[in-house]
Order: sequence, then structure tokens, then C-alpha cells
Amino acid sequence: METQNRIKNKRSNLLNKSTCHKKTSSSYISLLFTRTLLSVILVLLCAIFVNSSDANLLTFKNYFFQDTLPFTKINSLYTKYFGSIVPDKVATTPVFENSTSYSSIEPKDSSYLVHLNGNLFSFLESGVVVFLGEKENLGKTVIVQGIDGVDIWYSHLENYNLTMYDYVEKDSLVGEFQENEAILTFMKDGNYLGYEEYLS
Repeated sequence: METQNRIKNKRSNLLNKSTCHKKTSSSYISLLFTRTLLSVILVLLCAIFVNSSDANLLTFKNYFFQDTLPFTKINSLYTKYFGSIVPDKVATTPVFENSTSYSSIEPKDSSYLVHLNGNLFSFLESGVVVFLGEKENLGKTVIVQGIDGVDIWYSHLENYNLTMYDYVEKDSLVGEFQENEAILTFMKDGNYLGYEEYLS
């Protein structure tokens, strides 16, 4: 009798778990379907807008291909309505310890020359890589649009291992800088900012 009760309890527990799993998987599928449908609708609306007139096409090109998109605002809106792109269960651990170690800072035009205690430097804020390449008088440059809306330029790089639109975490490694010197530029809404908020 006791054995039969145990078997019944196990069977009911298994059935409860399978129904819970079905509910969570069906809700995940419906959420995924909703996201996909909204993405398709957004793409179709953009296509209709662009094809309706030449003025719309020029506006679209100017906004999306010449200006810097506000990735942080787009990401916060997406997260607000659809949840995070990265699953909550994913744990990340930094490969390097914080390498933001410097001896002095001096102004250089609209930027700041940072004398490093080595040739490595870490990102000062999490964000999205919006530029990789050469900048005049600055050398190899990585521009990251931070989650706070500030664009931070990391210049005078020797090498880096990044691609466009990578999401980078605060305190992760930018790369190696030439002659143990980094040139940092801080911009928000087209205006240059001081370094005090980030390097204090």
C-alpha cells in the first residue's frame, strides 16, 4: 500500500513538472513569435517609408548612415518592452583584472592624454562599439557609445580585438596602447565633456 502511494506521488509530481514545462515553453514560443512579428512589421514599415518618396529615402539615409544611432536608447526601449536580449542565467567573468591604472592626465586639444602604468587599459563604461578605425591626429581609435549616452573615444591604440556593434562590459580590456599612452575623448550630444566623472 505504501509503495503504491509512493508511485502515485511520483507520477503526479512528474505530471505537474511536465505541465509546468509545457506552460513555460508555450509562453516562450508565443513571446518569440510576438517579437518576430513585431520585427517583421518594423522592417516592412521602414521599407514602405523609404519607397514612398525620394525625400523619405534621403531622410532615412541621413539618419541611419550619417548620424550615430542612439543605441543605448534603443536598447533600453527594447529591454523595457521585450526583456533583455541576453538571457538572465548567462554569467560572465572578466578575463583580465581592471587595467585602468595611470600616473597622470593632461589635456590635448579636446581630448586627454593619459599616461598609463603599462600598455593595457579597460573600458570606463559598458556600451556598444560604434566606430573602429583611424582618426586624424589620434591614430587607431575605438568609439564606444556608453549606456549613459556618452561616447568615449579610446585612441592611440596599437591593437584591439573588437568588431563593430560589439557590446563591451565596463572594466573589460580595450586593447594595447602605444608608448603606454591612451588618448581619451568624451562626447555627449556633440559636446565635449571633461574626464572627471570617469577618471576620478
